[in-house]
Amino acid sequence: MSRDRIPTTIVARFHYRHQAELAHGYLENAGVDAALLIDDAGGMDVGLAFVNPARIVVRTEDEERARGVLVDAGMLEG
Repeated sequence: MSRDRIPTTIVARFHYRHQAELAHGYLENAGVDAALLIDDAGGMDVGLAFVNPARIVVRTEDEERARGVLVDAGMLEG
């Protein structure tokens, strides 16, 4: 079993959990594998999101496509 690292990049940051979850859903729907990283104590401390925003991470090779999906969905500016 190979333990090689997969190159990834952050394609978006959001201060509100629901925006990050919505953007992640657009990527899933478009067939783009993405990870959603949120550190807000499970939604109990939303103030943490302003210090450490939610991040959407994709494979580096999928970055352009992911950004395109999020721009088309109105989640990112072009």
